[in-house]
Amino acid sequence: MKNRLLLSLLCVIITHTTLAKANIPCDNTSVIKNQRFLPPAKPEKKPAYLPNSLSSFQHFSSPAPAPALSSTMVSKEEIEPNNDILIANPLGGNDVKVKGFISPVSDIDIFSFTANTGDRVYVATQTSSSTTGTSSSLEILQVNGTSIEYDDTDGTFGSSSSSIAGAIIPSTGTYYIRVRHISNNNTILPYFLYFRLQSGTPTAEVESNNSPATANAIPNSGWISGSTSSMTDVDYYSITLDAGDTIFMGLDFNPERDATTWNGQLAFGDFGGYLSANDPNTISPNSESFFLTVRTSGTYYIAIGSSDGSFGTYRLSVSILPAVTNNIFTYTNNTVTTIADNPTVTSSIINIPANKRIETIKVFMNFFHGKVADLDVRLTSPSGNTVVLFTDLESIGSSSPFDIKLDDNAAIPIESFPVVNNIVYQPSIKYRLEWFKGQMTQGNWTLTINDDSAGGTGQLNSWGIEIEEQLPITGTVTSIYGNDFENNDGGFIHTGIQDEWERGTPTFAPITTANSGARCWKTDLDNTYNFNTNSELVSPNIYIPNLGSEKAYFTWAQKYQFAITGNVSAYVEIQEVGTINKKRVWEWFGASMIETVGNPGTTINQSAGWGVNRIDVSEFSNKTIRIIFHFESNSSTPLLAGWAIDDVNVFKTFCPSTQNLATNYSGVYTRLVASGSVTATNEITADIPTQSRANVVYQGGNSITLLPNFKADAAGGATFTAQIGGCN
Repeated sequence: MKNRLLLSLLCVIITHTTLAKANIPCDNTSVIKNQRFLPPAKPEKKPAYLPNSLSSFQHFSSPAPAPALSSTMVSKEEIEPNNDILIANPLGGNDVKVKGFISPVSDIDIFSFTANTGDRVYVATQTSSSTTGTSSSLEILQVNGTSIEYDDTDGTFGSSSSSIAGAIIPSTGTYYIRVRHISNNNTILPYFLYFRLQSGTPTAEVESNNSPATANAIPNSGWISGSTSSMTDVDYYSITLDAGDTIFMGLDFNPERDATTWNGQLAFGDFGGYLSANDPNTISPNSESFFLTVRTSGTYYIAIGSSDGSFGTYRLSVSILPAVTNNIFTYTNNTVTTIADNPTVTSSIINIPANKRIETIKVFMNFFHGKVADLDVRLTSPSGNTVVLFTDLESIGSSSPFDIKLDDNAAIPIESFPVVNNIVYQPSIKYRLEWFKGQMTQGNWTLTINDDSAGGTGQLNSWGIEIEEQLPITGTVTSIYGNDFENNDGGFIHTGIQDEWERGTPTFAPITTANSGARCWKTDLDNTYNFNTNSELVSPNIYIPNLGSEKAYFTWAQKYQFAITGNVSAYVEIQEVGTINKKRVWEWFGASMIETVGNPGTTINQSAGWGVNRIDVSEFSNKTIRIIFHFESNSSTPLLAGWAIDDVNVFKTFCPSTQNLATNYSGVYTRLVASGSVTATNEITADIPTQSRANVVYQGGNSITLLPNFKADAAGGATFTAQIGGCN
C-alpha cells in the first residue's frame, strides 16, 4: 500500500536543512540537531537559532539529577454529556490529562476546576492524533461565561491546535475550560487536553544556563521564570524522567500580560538532536506547548530560545504523567528474522503461556530496512483479530536500526518527528491498540510485515509485547443479573429503523464466534449491517439493591468492526427507568476498521474483541436500570461486520476492610464482626441500633449503627472488629 500518511502540519525543520518533502504540509514541530547527523536536503523555511548553542551538545558533563516534581499528573477520560457548565466534567486536580472527543459535529466539551486569586493556568490540546479535524479552540471561562483567555492557533501538535500558558485567575472560585472544533462543522477524534494549575511564585532562572552542562534543574514545583537577552541566548533546564513517562511543557512568552510578546521556540532532547515546538504566531499572549513520552530513564533537557530573532521574558511550566508500572508483563521474541523483499510476507510469533485479561497493550520492535516507507506492519491476537500498527512511514527517514515502541497512551503519534529511537509513540492515527482491550493473552501473537515494493530488504532483530493486566474483581461477588444468551434472549428486546439485531451464531468474518458458547446478539449474524440503521438492543429492567459501601459492576463482552465515526455511531448507555438520568459508559470513536496492505494489495479486516468491558455502576444503588446498546449507520460505505454482544452481567461485591475497636465502638458500619466469630451471618435489611452478644456477625446492605455502650461480650473486655466494605 502506498498510502502516504500526512499528519496535519507535521514536518521537521533541520539546521540549514529540511526533511519536508514536496507537497507535504509543514507544522511547527522541528528537530534541532547538528548537520552531521543528516544528509543535506532543501533550505530551511525559516531561521532557527537554537542550533548555534547545540552544536556540541553531545560532549558535556551532566548536572546533578533534577528533583522530583511535587505534583503528579493523572489521566482520565471525558464523560458525556459535558456541553454546558452545569454538567461540566470536574478535572479533579491541578495536574490532569484528559482524552476527549469532539463528536458529533458542533459538540462542545467543558471541564471545571477550582483556583485561587493569582493562580496561573497552563492548558493545551494535542489534536494530531485525530482521524478527522485537528483545528481546536480552547477557552478559559468564568462562571458567568466571561472569557479569561482564548486560543485557536498557538498549538503545535495538530493543525491549529490550541495552547494557553500563564492565564491569570482573577479571583478565587470555580472556572471552566471549553474545547470545541474551531469551525463547528467538524469533529476531533480524539483530542488530548493537558492541564496544569500553578500557584505561588515560580523559581527564577539562574544564569549562566546557556548549555546542557550548566542547565538549571527544574524545581519540584515544575515552574520557572526566566528571560533571554538576545537572539542567540538559549536557556537550558534539566529534568529526570523514568522510562514511559510523559512530559507536558507549557511556555508563556508574555507573563506580564502587557500585550508585549516575543516569538520563541521550546525544544526538548537529547534524541540525537533537540525536538522543537515552534509555531509562527506572534499575537500576545503567545505560547508554546510540547508533549512527549520517553522510552528510557535518564536526564533530559529543555531549551528555550528565539525563533525569529526576538527575545524577552517567559514562564515555563513542566508536568510529568508517570508511566504505569504495576501489573506489567513483557514477552519478547529475540530471533533475528529477515524482512523479505516484495511480494514475500514476513511473520514472527510470540507465544504467551499466561492467560491474563488485557487492560492496555504496547508493542515494540527493533529492525533495520533500507526503504522503511515500504513497510506495512500489523499484529494478530490468538483469537484472530488483527490491528494494523503502521503503514508507509515516509517521515522518519532511512537511518537504521529503528527501535519503535507504540502505545495508545503515549503523547503523540508516530511520524510527528523523523526520530523514532528512545521515544514512545501512538500507532499511526487510523489504528488503535485499544482494540485488544479486554481480551485474553494466552496463545500465539503474530507480527506480520508486508513490503510494498521490490528493491529493499531488512532484518527484524527483535520485537515484543508489554501487557498491563486488567485487575480482577476481588471480594465476595453476588449476581444481580446475568445471561450468556445460550438458552434464551435474557429478556432483551430490540427495535428501530433497519433493525437487524439477531441472537444466534455469527458467521460473517471477522465475527464468526460468540464470546462463550455458540450464541450471542449481533447487528446481523450472517452479513454486514444495513445502510441507514437506527436501532437498539435493550435489556430488561434490572434493580440494583441498596449497596451501602459495597460496589456494583456491569460487564459485557463485545466484538466489533465499524466504519469511521460519523458514518457509524455506537454506544452503550445505562438509563435509570422512569427518569431522565442516564450515563454513557462506552462509545465508538475511530477510523474505518478495514485496510489494504502490501503490493498487490491484501484487505485486512481489523476488529476489536472479543473483549470484556467492566463499568462501576454503584451510583445506581437502589435504582432500576436498563442497558441500551445503540447502533446507527448512514448511507456511506464501507458496510462492515458490525457489533456483537455476549455475556452481560450485573453484580455486587463486598470486600471487608478490618478495623479493631478496643474501647469506643460507636460508629456506622456495613458489616460488623465480633471477635471469635467467622461463619455466622445474618442479613439485615434496615438500619438497626445494635447492642448484641459476642460471636455473631452482622452484615447488611444498609448501614448498622453501633451504640457507644456496645459490649463484644458480657464482660465488655473483648476486642470488637468492624469490617467496612468496599472493593476495587
